[in-house]
Amino acid sequence: MRTNKYWKYFDRAMKEYKKRVISDEEVKEILDNRMNEMKGLIQKNERNRLADRLKMGIGVHLEMNAKNRILNGEPSAWILLEQQLFWLIQMIKSNPSRGSVSNSQIGGLIGLSLLWGYEDIAELTYKYATNMFMKDRDFYSENKTHHVFMTCLYYKWKTGEMPELFNILSEDHVYQKLMHSWNDTNNFGEHLYELCDFHIYSLSDTPHKLSEILSFDCIPYDYYCIQFIREKEGLATSNIEHPLLQTPLAEI
Repeated sequence: MRTNKYWKYFDRAMKEYKKRVISDEEVKEILDNRMNEMKGLIQKNERNRLADRLKMGIGVHLEMNAKNRILNGEPSAWILLEQQLFWLIQMIKSNPSRGSVSNSQIGGLIGLSLLWGYEDIAELTYKYATNMFMKDRDFYSENKTHHVFMTCLYYKWKTGEMPELFNILSEDHVYQKLMHSWNDTNNFGEHLYELCDFHIYSLSDTPHKLSEILSFDCIPYDYYCIQFIREKEGLATSNIEHPLLQTPLAEI
């Protein structure tokens, strides 16, 4: 797949994140509104809806705030993305059958949890996602494949093997090619580059397709998870130069 044409969407997203400032006052207003709404639900004895309120504005706006600060030279803002992991997993814990965490948020939640040592979050998200994906295999084999792959990658980190879920992806998919070349030093670097291309393709919102990555887009957690797993297996990972790996958001 030629994905260079999608790089303009990546550049556009990066410029927007760097430009869009969310003030401390705006952040406080978002949090205060959510807290007041949740207090109201508790008073009405509607606790089953609490998790839903966590995602209203918090995920999108607070993630934009973190990325804006990181891209403008404030690396300490990574802790805000770490906090978002806790928001999301609390949503899953509160009502796992409700689907409060979107299928478009799974990849980054698993990837960053694994890289930052939150295995309990990664494990719970893996179970949540597997249950979701297996209910509609045909849909997820064509859509949200990035998130299917990240779910399977966690299983490989844990067991050394890819799960049966991975087989729903077509044999000619970028992720299948990558895993087939896992022990092939001649071709693995090429497929690793394609993986980064596909991350950009997946985050692109175009007239012809919707973005498949709702949270943690532009952060190459997929590349670094592969590097992390290969290191565990005693395998070297090719050094590649790719736009996705050349921004402050790649300094996880």
